[in-house]
Amino acid sequence: MRCRTILSSTLRRVLPCLAIIACLSSAPFGAPRAQVPPAHASGGEVTVPLDHRSPAGPSASLRYELGAAFDAAKPTVFVIADAQQFYVRAGAMPALQASLFGDGFNVVGILGRATGRSFVRASQDAGGRTDWRAAWRVFNSAQWVEDIEAVRRHLLGEHGKVLLYGRSGGAFLIHQYLAVHGDHVERAWTQTPLNPYIAAGLGLRTDHFWDEIGAYDPGLQTLLRQALARAPGERARWLRILQRQNFFVPLARRDEERARLIRAMAADDTAMIEAAGKAYQVDEVARMMAAPEGVAILVRLYEFEAPFIDRARPRDDGIHPGEETFRDAVRPLRLLAEQGLITPVRFDSARLHRLDTEVLVLAGRHDHTADYRALIALSAHYPHGLLFIADDTHVFEAMNRQGHATGMLRAFLTHGADSAAYRAAESAADALRWRE
Repeated sequence: MRCRTILSSTLRRVLPCLAIIACLSSAPFGAPRAQVPPAHASGGEVTVPLDHRSPAGPSASLRYELGAAFDAAKPTVFVIADAQQFYVRAGAMPALQASLFGDGFNVVGILGRATGRSFVRASQDAGGRTDWRAAWRVFNSAQWVEDIEAVRRHLLGEHGKVLLYGRSGGAFLIHQYLAVHGDHVERAWTQTPLNPYIAAGLGLRTDHFWDEIGAYDPGLQTLLRQALARAPGERARWLRILQRQNFFVPLARRDEERARLIRAMAADDTAMIEAAGKAYQVDEVARMMAAPEGVAILVRLYEFEAPFIDRARPRDDGIHPGEETFRDAVRPLRLLAEQGLITPVRFDSARLHRLDTEVLVLAGRHDHTADYRALIALSAHYPHGLLFIADDTHVFEAMNRQGHATGMLRAFLTHGADSAAYRAAESAADALRWRE
């Protein structure tokens, strides 16, 4: 494993606890090329089981889209997003191809079962209400992993290899795919790939809000307690605003902006609080979560939380917006798990140690979602794992502002980390590498 530093692309939309992800895979020189053209130039559909554990059971169509007309002579990149991300959506692939990859690749985005009406209906009872056991069965990550594999076989044939790129939860999904089907991946670019299994095993939590505001101004803790005590009905929404602030405010302004928001809450400054809620898309996220399609989001968020339930160290009596927001959002699934009616998906890392895949892990030293220490451990699972730690946050605002990400991405996926092209791209970003 080699330790370096990285940058990533600016995120435009994020959901409750994670920033959005895109997964791109472009085959490098020497990687097997695509064998089978898609159904048509803009994309196609693959029929997959509603439950891959029951392949003879009910099935539905899963759509993928292309950035440009498919060319079997070009390497193929899969753009992967998990259920709580919208980076991969209908009509988005041409712009992603142009901005991130250029015309040297087939760029493929799998829209995901959360966008398919048949999958949503399969998660509901006869009255159209959410059946949480059915929702878990249809939307857990093991199903998404096998969907990726189905599209790979459809486009590239049984033995064709892809390259993968993902961010945050989508990057985590890539590692879940690698743990099952990693022998079909040539290279994988995984940006801030939270891994709750490793983090919980190490006793790590990423929500350091309470300690951070206390270090900046100890009086803020008292102000926030008093504000929430005076307005208990606002607690859930105010904590969501504080939690989502992490995705929108640069690290250099984080403490100051947190303090301004907490003081506004203490002063019952409704105008400022509402402006922050709008800027951080809190109501938009709430509407998505409440929609039928939002059930898939909650299933994914439960998967982020489940490994911590029994293994995390006891908490202090502080206020932790990220953890509380997670816990409240996934309560129906936690209740099912407590009754033994659902079992969280396991992350079996044993196969990772035997892969030839080149896997790049991008970490932010100040990431509030994916603890960089867990990502050090994650990258060490791979014989050809590379770790890059940036002096930055989950959204890599500083790295993006200087424009290095695209060059690093293309050089890595095309030539590999040991190439002169990649070394040059990485060297250009050296000033942004985190040093202890």
